[in-house]
Amino acid sequence: MTFFDSFKLEKETDVKKAKSMSTSAPDYVQKSAHSGQMPFCSVANRLSNSVQGDKPFTLTKNPAPVGRSVSVPNRIPTTGDSVIAKYNGTTLYLKKALMTDHISITYATNKTNYFAKVYVLDVLRLDMLENKAARMLQEKIEITGVCWPVDILTDNNGYFIGILVPASKGVQLTRSVFNGATGLSQFFPQWNKCDLCVLTMTILDKIRKMHDLGILFGCINPASIYIAGANDVYFVDTDSWQIEGYPALSRNQTFTPPELLRDNSIQSLYSLDQENYQIAVLTFMLMMPGKFPYAKGKGADERNSIIDMAFPFSVGGGMRRSQDAERPSSIWRIVWDHLSYQMCEGFYNTFHSSGKYARPGCRLQTTDWIKMTTDYAKALDTSSRIDSRSMFPQTFRRDGKRVFVRCNICGQEHPSFYFIHNIRVKQEKIDIWERGYRICLPCTSDQSNMSFKCECCGRQFYYTNKTKVLHEIGKSDFDFKNQRWCRDCKKRTIRCGRCGRETPIYQMREFEDRLRNLKMSVCGICFKEMVEKAKQEKEAWKNSTARWALCRNCGRSFPITNGDIEYFSKKGYNLPTRCPDCRKKRY
Repeated sequence: MTFFDSFKLEKETDVKKAKSMSTSAPDYVQKSAHSGQMPFCSVANRLSNSVQGDKPFTLTKNPAPVGRSVSVPNRIPTTGDSVIAKYNGTTLYLKKALMTDHISITYATNKTNYFAKVYVLDVLRLDMLENKAARMLQEKIEITGVCWPVDILTDNNGYFIGILVPASKGVQLTRSVFNGATGLSQFFPQWNKCDLCVLTMTILDKIRKMHDLGILFGCINPASIYIAGANDVYFVDTDSWQIEGYPALSRNQTFTPPELLRDNSIQSLYSLDQENYQIAVLTFMLMMPGKFPYAKGKGADERNSIIDMAFPFSVGGGMRRSQDAERPSSIWRIVWDHLSYQMCEGFYNTFHSSGKYARPGCRLQTTDWIKMTTDYAKALDTSSRIDSRSMFPQTFRRDGKRVFVRCNICGQEHPSFYFIHNIRVKQEKIDIWERGYRICLPCTSDQSNMSFKCECCGRQFYYTNKTKVLHEIGKSDFDFKNQRWCRDCKKRTIRCGRCGRETPIYQMREFEDRLRNLKMSVCGICFKEMVEKAKQEKEAWKNSTARWALCRNCGRSFPITNGDIEYFSKKGYNLPTRCPDCRKKRY
């Protein structure tokens, strides 16, 4: 309800920013045929003030006026209640709640081909949704799978409470394709890249038809796209789209164009050019299942990555990845390699800061992406490479020019550039390729069979394959010692018992003063000082006189030191009875 909350603080004619209102809904599969009974006749002819043209909706930069609603219901209908289709005069009963977002709840009804979308009370205090619904119903929009409103819903007192929409089915795009390998294996385990191309073309074709009619998403919410099959796609929440001066009711930073984030602009109405950028993001995340175009490496967050246009992928020629983006070393680099060159070039030039389609006004249109996807699908159909049709290929394309080498860890063959060739040991660059190490980039961060036990916390830690190589070379060439402390313990600090300084816990030493019967945890510096001082005190104590005795030969008194007592006791001898001079004369 961010849009409506912000509106309350402004003038009635201002339309303010609507933040993200992504759908959170369970999957719903409508078993009845959608082409079956259609009891609700179109009300477009009744409401339309003019003859419908080729583009019934006009793209505008002027927001529609928004005011307070004249009549607000006292109570919002819920499960078990009845609602009325205003123009068809039919009573419907609300059954199970299917979808929920910030402004509405969508219910199944006793008419199995239709869902009832009922708004929450706060948004009904404004007249925008009612006016928007009335404007949408003036036009008869028939795009397969686009759940365009078919009637207005009122309560039993005639107050506007929602809209009636065609039923949808399937699973959200965010939970399936955009959830990567996990979502695809759960919902579409038999799909390959050809099916993904068909799905992409199906979605883009619906968007093209929307644009032809003057309809924009405004800001794409992938959670409102439901997938029942590659050719069976449903667009729900059409009332949240941008219709003429009525703004989109969702905001999604992932799909926001860089120039809007860069200027920190609060956008009310989007342009077709800005939507073209969003279509490019949508296409990328479909062809690279769920992968966001911009990297988040080196501490950058999503917003800064979009603003900087830090695109991590590159193609041939003079095109390079962004310097502030980390090159992907996982499966995504391989998936990217199997896309068509035409499609990679289109993505690169759209998302890279220096790309020729990156600037506003230069962006590719939906028809361009449809053509690229169609050409790619045809190439896959005629290709003999099974790995290219795989959703997540195991290795790069074998184009006849690349030399493939087998990884010592995973056993998979990759081109030589996909292996780690050098590591740094004590700031010295070591060529491990010449030493026979063949470790592919994904395996470098995997757990190895080498480990150590932390002397501080007692836990067992395993090295990565890269760190294992580093320690092997370090021990053989640089006299490395065995690791004794884990990374976490190296960060932990404790106060020195002598000087009070905060010291890493692994650097603390236990000092035992036997003369004073004292134990203390001290830092390394204090430990050295206390050991040296203890040595001096020990030496002084040894040389100090413990008692005096009379020499039995000369009768003179002589001192017996603590060191003498300690020495003779260790040897098991009695204490001397002659002075040192008499002992020398005797021997």
